[in-house]
Amino acid sequence: MRYENHIQDYKASVISACRDEDMSAIQLKSKRSSKRLLKHVNSKPSLSTVPTVEVGPEEDGLTYPDPVPPVSTKSQIYHPEEFFEIEQHVLEVSLNAANDYSTLLDYLLSNLESDLAKVRAIFCWIVQQKVPLLLCQKDIPSPNTPVGHLHGIRMRKGTYAQLFAIMCRKAGLPCVVIHGVAKGVNYNVGDNIDTATMKNSWNAVFVEGNWRIIHPHWSLMTPNGYETGAWTVVDCQEFHTGDRIGSRSYIVSPKINDSYFLIDPEMFIIKCLPNDFKWQLLDDPISKADFENKLFLQPHFFKLGLQIIEPKSCKVLCNDGKIKIVIQMPEKVKSRLKFSYKLFRKRYPDDEGEYTYPSLEKFVLHYYSKNETIFEVRFPPVSVGTYKMQIFCVDINEHEHNNSGWVCDFCLACKNGMDECLPLPLVPEIGWGAREEYLEKYNMAALSETSGKANIDESLETVFKFTADPDSDIHAELSQSLKAKSELSDFVTVVKNKAEVVVKVKPPHEGEYALQIFCKDTGTLMYENVCNYLLERTEVVEEPKMAETRKLLLEAVSSGSPDNLQAALKEFESKGLIDKGEYTKAKRKLLLSRLNKEIREAIAAKDLDSLDKTMHNLSETSLKKDLGLIYQDAEELRSRLRKLKRLHHAVLAMDQKTISELRSYPQPPKPVHGVMAATFLLLGHKETDLKKWATIQGLISKRGKEGLKRKVANINISKLKKANLQKAKFILSKYDLESVQIASSGAATFYQWASI
Repeated sequence: MRYENHIQDYKASVISACRDEDMSAIQLKSKRSSKRLLKHVNSKPSLSTVPTVEVGPEEDGLTYPDPVPPVSTKSQIYHPEEFFEIEQHVLEVSLNAANDYSTLLDYLLSNLESDLAKVRAIFCWIVQQKVPLLLCQKDIPSPNTPVGHLHGIRMRKGTYAQLFAIMCRKAGLPCVVIHGVAKGVNYNVGDNIDTATMKNSWNAVFVEGNWRIIHPHWSLMTPNGYETGAWTVVDCQEFHTGDRIGSRSYIVSPKINDSYFLIDPEMFIIKCLPNDFKWQLLDDPISKADFENKLFLQPHFFKLGLQIIEPKSCKVLCNDGKIKIVIQMPEKVKSRLKFSYKLFRKRYPDDEGEYTYPSLEKFVLHYYSKNETIFEVRFPPVSVGTYKMQIFCVDINEHEHNNSGWVCDFCLACKNGMDECLPLPLVPEIGWGAREEYLEKYNMAALSETSGKANIDESLETVFKFTADPDSDIHAELSQSLKAKSELSDFVTVVKNKAEVVVKVKPPHEGEYALQIFCKDTGTLMYENVCNYLLERTEVVEEPKMAETRKLLLEAVSSGSPDNLQAALKEFESKGLIDKGEYTKAKRKLLLSRLNKEIREAIAAKDLDSLDKTMHNLSETSLKKDLGLIYQDAEELRSRLRKLKRLHHAVLAMDQKTISELRSYPQPPKPVHGVMAATFLLLGHKETDLKKWATIQGLISKRGKEGLKRKVANINISKLKKANLQKAKFILSKYDLESVQIASSGAATFYQWASI
């Protein structure tokens, strides 16, 4: 018999595909037997009358029931063990019996009473057929026969959905062909829906009083993952076990995929969207946009009873360089589930080079935590691009032939990589976490932390406890990225007391550390890795005295007192504490305080030399913005003092002839009188004495210590009276430099000096 060798494998696959697929049933409202509807159906429509539209066909004026959601689930009406005899009978049918529909259906459906049994028999026959390659045109059978239709499918002149519909209708079973789009071989997770390249067809058959979905074509094979030439593998499990792989084409195995037989609408809508929304058979139909973003889950995902916690869409946008995928496992079977993944990077035609994308084999953290498995993808700064994360899961207690365990895909769009991203210390072959299947080999059990990732900021020393055979030998290693294990050997210890094992870890600095636990039986040579933890320390936990010193420094920074800062810094330095930012902040604060004091003193003294020195020191730091307005005041004063200094030189450089010219005026122009009055006002003379030009002439005529040039040279700006400054400013405001220069070039020099 043609398929004898496949019967046992086929039985196992059917049971496996249906196990754990039970979903919440909708409350049964009504149940109509398809037998009552047979009177509305033409029992033997010809091939030319087979409708290929989504709605129920109209044949001879008769119609099918309207499409409404089923009131029960697949697992409630279909129990695979009840159909083994039928399936074995179908497997024995020769392809020669398919030369006409009547003969084939008589053989397939003989002695079958229920509609469900008939549907199962027709389905099994179609998905088991392997059409031989014909070498001569005249050997091609008539298209109006089952075998002819199969050859037509090979020549793209027919579909499995059409063949299934024909056979069901000839058997008196209401069946329609539904057209729509599908996330099939041409689809990559995250793609927009293209009705031209993604069109597909499947069936709905009315059985047990409800419309049920069947996809005969997809039931012919089991997909293990889509791997097209548009993607490059940048990380996967094989990278860490020594078996390097490359990109492959769409992968399938010949095993029958029973998941698409009577598949529940809630599962089917994940991959197929009918053109007519009514044929979604859902209480709440979804839109095309919802279909595009819907999680891309495979039937095996539902079989294992998994649930996606995050993200909620198959398209994940990454702006901070990190993406997390969290999958919840059923409590009863979590210890039996083993996950793996493949991470692909999309190739772009305009990328330069030969697609030599950097490997990310130490940038994907996969660990277990309680009843969750978590994938954390970290993107270094140069890893901007589009990625595909393909996740697999198998139950180690079930041995399914040719089943890769493909459960879901995600499209990861990395817009920005992390600012700083070190690789993981290592990627252990057995994964991260205290997994029972590895510990039990040595009768070990974790008494404390079981999650594969742990934060250890709470205490200086972190303890992990286990039970183990008294005779077993336990060893632990601590490692960190870019460091040798030997450098960290002093920071991990193992203490064993009979059946209790205590592993103590005391990492010296911040960062991520890998803690590996190894075990071997007494008398054996090789240790075996049984448990791994990724430890994260974001801050150093210090001894109480050290922590108190750090606290005092922070308090000194808050107070801003220079004396407190200086004392706290000295204490910090004497104990050799590692700077975590507070030391640098304190030094900066102390320097800022000193510079602030120096600037204020220089401004108060109006001393150009002091200001120049202070401003020079400030230019070598980044504290200008921190000083605020006082820095601007200092710059303005320095500018004025520099100008005043130049004018001092200008006044001192005036020859006696110019000064005598000023004194020689019997009745000077008003600008000359006003400028010289303002000048002597600044030099300390009374305003009332300066109203008479004769008094000013006498002051200009003096020599020695009381001489005009000597008094200008010795003036102390910081001791000028504010009232005199204001009066001088008022007098000078009546004139401008041009009018003064016209009157006297000597007076113009004093005008500029007195205006500072």
